[in-house]
Amino acid sequence: MSRDGVVAPGLTIVLDGSVRKPIDESGAVYFDLTSGAHSIQVLDGEQVLHSFRFDVAEGQLADVFIRLDEGQSPVASVDSYFTSETAAQRARAATGTVQGRITSAGEAVAGATVELSGAISRSVITGADGRYALEAPRGLYTLTITHPELGSQSVEDYRVIANAAKGSDFNLRSPRQRSIGISMPQLEEVTVIASMPTGGLQESERYSTNVVNTLDVEQLARFGDTDVAASVIRVPSVTVQDGQFVFIRGLGDRYVSSTLNNATLPSTNPTKRSVPLDLFPSSMVEQLDIRKSFLASMPGESTGGNLQINTRTFPNERSGKATFQIGYVDGTTGDDAFVDPSSGDFDIIGWDDGERQRPAIAYAVAQIFEFSDFLNPAVERELGKLGANALTDNLQYDTETAAPDVSLGLSYGDVFDLDLFGGSELGYFIAGNYKNERGVRKDGVRRTYGGVNASRVLDDFTFEQFDNDIDASGLLSIGLNLGQSSYTSNTIASRVTSESVRVEDGFDGDELNPSLGWSIEWEERQFLSQQLAGEHILGADEAWTLNWQATASRAERYAPDRRDVRFDLQGNDGIYNLQVPELTRRYDDLVDDNLDASVDFEYLFSNGNLESTLEFGINGITRERDSDSDTYGFGGGLLAVDDSAPNLEVSDVINDDTITGVPSTGFTFQDKTLPSDSYEAELDLNSVYLSYDALWNLKYQVVLGVRYEEYEQVTDTFGLSGAQGPQQSVLEENSVLPTLSFNWFITDDQQLRFAVSKTVARPDFKETSNATFYDKEFNFRVRGNPNLGVSDVTNYDLRWEKYWSDQESLSVALFYKDMKDPIERVVQPASGTAGNSRTFQNAESGEILGVEIDGRKDFPLDESFTRSFFVATNASYIDSEVTLLNASKRELQGAPEYTANLIFGYDDIARGHELTLLVNQVGNTIVDVGVSGQPDVILEPRLDVNLVYRYSISENFTFRAKLENILDSEVEFTQGGNVFQKYKRGFEVKAGFDWQF
Repeated sequence: MSRDGVVAPGLTIVLDGSVRKPIDESGAVYFDLTSGAHSIQVLDGEQVLHSFRFDVAEGQLADVFIRLDEGQSPVASVDSYFTSETAAQRARAATGTVQGRITSAGEAVAGATVELSGAISRSVITGADGRYALEAPRGLYTLTITHPELGSQSVEDYRVIANAAKGSDFNLRSPRQRSIGISMPQLEEVTVIASMPTGGLQESERYSTNVVNTLDVEQLARFGDTDVAASVIRVPSVTVQDGQFVFIRGLGDRYVSSTLNNATLPSTNPTKRSVPLDLFPSSMVEQLDIRKSFLASMPGESTGGNLQINTRTFPNERSGKATFQIGYVDGTTGDDAFVDPSSGDFDIIGWDDGERQRPAIAYAVAQIFEFSDFLNPAVERELGKLGANALTDNLQYDTETAAPDVSLGLSYGDVFDLDLFGGSELGYFIAGNYKNERGVRKDGVRRTYGGVNASRVLDDFTFEQFDNDIDASGLLSIGLNLGQSSYTSNTIASRVTSESVRVEDGFDGDELNPSLGWSIEWEERQFLSQQLAGEHILGADEAWTLNWQATASRAERYAPDRRDVRFDLQGNDGIYNLQVPELTRRYDDLVDDNLDASVDFEYLFSNGNLESTLEFGINGITRERDSDSDTYGFGGGLLAVDDSAPNLEVSDVINDDTITGVPSTGFTFQDKTLPSDSYEAELDLNSVYLSYDALWNLKYQVVLGVRYEEYEQVTDTFGLSGAQGPQQSVLEENSVLPTLSFNWFITDDQQLRFAVSKTVARPDFKETSNATFYDKEFNFRVRGNPNLGVSDVTNYDLRWEKYWSDQESLSVALFYKDMKDPIERVVQPASGTAGNSRTFQNAESGEILGVEIDGRKDFPLDESFTRSFFVATNASYIDSEVTLLNASKRELQGAPEYTANLIFGYDDIARGHELTLLVNQVGNTIVDVGVSGQPDVILEPRLDVNLVYRYSISENFTFRAKLENILDSEVEFTQGGNVFQKYKRGFEVKAGFDWQF
């Protein structure tokens, strides 16, 4: 605490409106601190000099500095951090100064070594007057004073304060006196002390070299979002599609890269290139960084941006947390819901026990039928009966009363001090989560159109869909801080299982008949990852940093037994007829194996007012995919069997009597699998980068970099026509990706950023194969295109930032992207089942021009700042244009016209109440591009409002509640101004408890 540039004892600090402590002669005061929101009030007698609020996460320490200068507004800065940091995190953290005098028996001690040891070390020798001064990154250290004659004496848990000069005088005693006579305060959680240098705190967003938005662990908790996908929409220009896939500045899928602890991720969804973010519970995440401008150290496919997910590491002390939540979904909970009739013993944990697996008999018959020319009729008949009978079970959907949603979480961690290399730490953090939730799409409408500008309705259906999502995940992180090095092992297992039943009733545009049908699907997505990583501080001056990581991961999608059933009302008898050719059972199994290894070097050096950072690194990625799919059904029976189904049951038509094994007399087994339904692929991506960062006079910063990538992707599939023989798609491409950034720190609280870069977008395995997939949003088929090419992009960014405090800021950004051969998903023109499909194609060129604004303002409701509210808003306007091969123009697929978030927060710190209102809306977005004159399919704007409440009952017990989708606004897609698809999801109510132990 300083006042007019000097230490300010005698003032009083009030924490959270209730705990009062005077500032001592050193200008310091110490408090114990719990996680969450806090307020600080500075009093001179009863006069309030300054008050403000700040947030810290569980297990964090916070260094607070307050400067009161006459004629100027008070300045408060907060640096919160975890004590168990890696060596590199500590070395690059905000620094503080320790200074003082060493004496013995009242005389100055010259030649004594004062050393701070811990994750990193600093030392200095006292002068003739016994004085010393030592600069080190903030944190806890062991302070040791060593003298040839007076021996060695230590102080444990000595705290260096961020951005502060801390005075500590010590009196050394002779070796005869075994106890050290140093009177030190007990350092606890919050410190306010001494003086702050110009420049303030180093925050990841404010002091980054490129355009970054950050969500830390406290914000994730406040928003109440259960996974990463739900959290990132709080960031300007960020949207999420299908509740899983992130779009940044109107670009998604192949234009956005995602990394987990600096390693790339394979996707568990065959219809998307990007990683489904619902795989990662927010409780496992320490920080999310959304990097919107490209740097050479980032993956080259970061045109829209790079989402960096950093998981939790071991805590600074032994601690644990248990969570429980129960939820209600309108239209589902307590009501009858459609469910899969197949049921296994482990369905409750989202693990199929084999109940839905591909029937071994059906698979064997399919293999034998490949040699049907060598079979005699009797054998072929019996095999046809065997295969067909294996497909007759569980084709009718079932119903059950939907139970409430349930979510459970448990985490625990500890850290141990080791007597190695002058002090080391070994810690671990383990976490597990389980979630069983229901979802509904009610009042659904699905239509397709034909004619000029979609003027004629082809398909016209109403539908209802019930989903049951079961998530289970686990994280084990083990860390070792060993002197100047840190080693980490991260083990992650995440599973998301979705059971979905959709029933449609309406008019089919192909057959021109009323139609009723359903689909039943069980999908398991799994992500497994094992990472070993290290950080090392090298050199006598600690100027070198070496980071390395090696990650092996596997992404799997297992979708056994998708069943599609359809009945049409044909004739005038009023009885529906089973459409046997449309009756299928499909079995999908996809495995992605990924190896990612990288080594990064960083060298810091300075010359007068010029501070420089040189970075270079290499990265190698290899990925292999094996995607298998089998589709079975029934053949024959068209003339010999009456397909009337008076009970709307498959068994009305297909049963023991009608399965004869001979197409002319009844039904037989039919393998409907196409050779192109399965494929194999492999990818090799090797890259190297070099970057130079120059900061002049703490005022101007220039970052120059270049990244070189060698890319080869081979997809082995089969043709769609003729002999359907093997077909190989080979994509080889080498890219040179330069980047230039300029940052101008106009004042201590205002800065301007400019960046220009080149990036690349490449098609994925599935996009270059002829295989067919199903999209869960529209229930349509998606097929790849082996002729897709690479898209090159030039990016420009300009951003102005203003910071009034650590909590309050305003930023305005402009961005422009010039794209060559952008890749888009398009609608295939046709009606009925054929019309409900998509493929991919390159456009000629594209442009994106956008502006985004982000800001927050706090408003105290009392002098102590214990009751306050804040308003945070971010919004973006995006103008996109694509030029097609025929020179026509339209907006880019996936780019919304605007995004907007409005957040209102209220805190009553003294009573433990916290209330947050979150409002989100996204403008018109082309989700699918119409071809052959058909209009685009557009997602209409939808207002989403959520309310989150937390009440700290005690220091260790918290009640929380959330109202989701309060307005229950319609999710609506249009084509040519007409309804293409729409439905409601129902509002949700969730409540639960957190217990920290």
